[in-house]
Amino acid sequence: MSQSPPKPSTTIGRTRDASLDGAIRQAVIEIFAQSGAAGVTMDAVAQRVGAGKASLYRRWNSKEELLVDALTAANDARNHAEVDTGSLRGDLVQLFSQLYSVDDPVLQAVHQEIMRDLRGTVSYMEKVAPERLLKRRQRIQAVFVRAMERGEIAADLELGLLQDVLSAMILYGYITKGQMVTKALITKYVDGLIMPIVRKGE
Repeated sequence: MSQSPPKPSTTIGRTRDASLDGAIRQAVIEIFAQSGAAGVTMDAVAQRVGAGKASLYRRWNSKEELLVDALTAANDARNHAEVDTGSLRGDLVQLFSQLYSVDDPVLQAVHQEIMRDLRGTVSYMEKVAPERLLKRRQRIQAVFVRAMERGEIAADLELGLLQDVLSAMILYGYITKGQMVTKALITKYVDGLIMPIVRKGE
């Protein structure tokens, strides 16, 4: 009598809780907003969500990996839509409002913390997530490229310099005056600085 082929073995394990993943990422963002990157520790995050550190290490190998994942998830969740309002002015206001999360107090505080230690943050991101910095620059450049393609601005403008101007002014305003990044501030810089520069060639 022939025997039935053995059934494939199954491994019974603990199912990863997606809701806990989200709670952990949110805890990272909240701690970062309050205390900066230095305040984000595995102990602090575990305590915030009421879980053991083992739960965190099953998901992320290190604090650095967790921090990048949480920041990326938070930004991607809000910035997934491509910005294309049909005008350079509209695109810049909308894109930078997204990049600085002006309508979300917690994420806005995160950006303020990042600007407080910009050199350290950029150095850190260059090591662990350089693609995030590249993607940000590409999104800003795309706004100016579309404006050129529409014939809205001159085709000989130096985009390498122009695309950094708005970010630099926002940072300068924060460092020298403690200015919170708002949509009104972004609009002020776009109207008072960027648009006059690009219109000189008209």
